[in-house]
Amino acid sequence: MRNYQQYSTSIKVYYSLGVEKTMIDKTIREQIPYSTSKAWKSYADKPVIGLEFEKDLPKNLKELEVLYHPAVKIPKDVFVACMQLVILLSNVIGKQQFQKTIRNNKDQFINFIEQYSEIFSCDTFAQILNISTKTLYNWKQQVKFKCEASALLKCVKRHPNQATIHEVQIIKERLTNTDFGHWGIHSIWAQAFKEGVTNLSKQAWYHYNKLLVFRKYSKKGRKPPNADPLRAEKMNQIWHADITVFKTLDGIKHYIYTVMDNYSRYILSWRIERIVSAKIRLETIQEAIQNAFNGQSFSDLQLVTDGGPENDNQTLKSFMNLNHASIHHDIALRTIQQSNSMMEAFYHITKYRCLYLQKIRDYDHLFNVFQDWILEYNYKKPHHALGIYTPAEILNGSNKHEKYDGRMNQAGIERRAFNKNANCTAKCH
Repeated sequence: MRNYQQYSTSIKVYYSLGVEKTMIDKTIREQIPYSTSKAWKSYADKPVIGLEFEKDLPKNLKELEVLYHPAVKIPKDVFVACMQLVILLSNVIGKQQFQKTIRNNKDQFINFIEQYSEIFSCDTFAQILNISTKTLYNWKQQVKFKCEASALLKCVKRHPNQATIHEVQIIKERLTNTDFGHWGIHSIWAQAFKEGVTNLSKQAWYHYNKLLVFRKYSKKGRKPPNADPLRAEKMNQIWHADITVFKTLDGIKHYIYTVMDNYSRYILSWRIERIVSAKIRLETIQEAIQNAFNGQSFSDLQLVTDGGPENDNQTLKSFMNLNHASIHHDIALRTIQQSNSMMEAFYHITKYRCLYLQKIRDYDHLFNVFQDWILEYNYKKPHHALGIYTPAEILNGSNKHEKYDGRMNQAGIERRAFNKNANCTAKCH
């Protein structure tokens, strides 16, 4: 019985496409009977099932012939290695980070693509970089046509929702103002919004600062809370008390006592002393009660402290027992699950936005600096948890949950109309 030779499907495809001399080695071609190869070549004229899937193969026939020509073997290997390197970098760095890097350096990539536009199409580059052709086209428009009517140099008619140059200039002026160098971006935005200087959202300020880098800031990780944070529903429902230590240039340690209202973040009382004392702690609490209630009766006030010796002692226990109907004391992470983080956050901001920025010589210097800081904190600097308001404004009845969607939406309508009517001569739209 005669044994028939079996051949790879790829060999049959090469013969049917007429590229056998380029794709198949001569020694193999000589082993194939003429009648067999002739039958393969005639596949295109016969109703062979599945032959239609071959229709895409001839599209780049010339490129295939050049790529697999022996004379370009080394360049072909280099090209393959480069493509493998691109894939490797994308996998190692991560697709999102890889694309972010390309986006941040799109000018260089677009200029490179333009340089080799006769060799590679935008579609090819988009496939290599694993991004959409539409995205690549938009980048190309942004790089080729710098719109002078836009702070981002993006066509204002194609992108009418972007902030105007005037609006971005306000962001720049405020964020680079040294008088607000110790304020966070939220506080600066809130002050500008409250003054009517800007109608952009807080998120827009962060967005444009990220793109144009008016002010640098580092991202920090955040430890997830062990329990839901304490949040009061009204004034004088929950108070926080704590102390922190600060050493002046004369080498002396000073202990800063403060009492804060949870709802408004208002500092109700403060003292700076050289010792840790239960007596001083109690005096600051009594002072806060006087400042908040002015001799009037009150009830159900929750005081939260940590378990430090100035807080967990017989002096405070006796006071709480005498006033149990008015105030009760909870120790963070002991009698309640929550921490005293609100007070700790205040001290962190106080030190890194104020005290550490100055060379504080002694007690008197520290007292004056801290006194000015409390005035600024309570009355001037909008708090990130209070919308556009300061603690004092919340204390006086302002609504920290107030919404400004109407004002921002109207500003957005006017901004789009302004951008669409911009006097732009670039023909990128």
